[in-house]
Amino acid sequence: MKITRDELLIAAFKLFMSVNYEKASFAELGKMLGMSKAGIFKYYKNKQELFIAVVDRFWFSTQNPQNKFTETNGRFAEFIDEYVRGVQRTMDMLGNLIGVDKDKLAQGKFTYHAQYFHFLFQLLQYDPDAKEKLRNLANDDYAYWRTAIQRAIDSGELRKDVDVEDAVVMFRQVYMGLSFEMSFLGGLDTARLARHLYAIYSLLKR
Repeated sequence: MKITRDELLIAAFKLFMSVNYEKASFAELGKMLGMSKAGIFKYYKNKQELFIAVVDRFWFSTQNPQNKFTETNGRFAEFIDEYVRGVQRTMDMLGNLIGVDKDKLAQGKFTYHAQYFHFLFQLLQYDPDAKEKLRNLANDDYAYWRTAIQRAIDSGELRKDVDVEDAVVMFRQVYMGLSFEMSFLGGLDTARLARHLYAIYSLLKR
């Protein structure tokens, strides 16, 4: 059976999400896809090369603000709404890819969110360029918030005395903190995320 590179990467993502890097093997991936190890070697010469390709596709590309969020030139309140929608879309997409059982998720028996963070910790260990990639990703996300906050200050939606950099950190760290904390408790609740972002917004409004 002919397997595309995209199908191979999706299967590899599922595998790396389910087991540690050390335990993942081309043999197991071949079983998942119904193909030989030799067939996988046609695409990637070793496990690390495959892992980095998976990381680039399902972490760095997926979490890139340009791919994750739809631009808005409206009010900052609309920016917050779109940010939360983008987070939810990304969560739904990743959950659908790995086949999340929503009943088990609701019962607290399974959370791919925690596995996704575990996946992050593995990439720090096995992708030699991970720190630089993560720094660039964080910088892009900070820039996304910075632009929206500065625009809201200029328009008068937010107070003139708001420190842009401090505000960026407050908004982004609420998202990062809740994402990490709730990953172990059934997954991020985007309605709660929205409430906390709006709480900060209310403190910064004119």
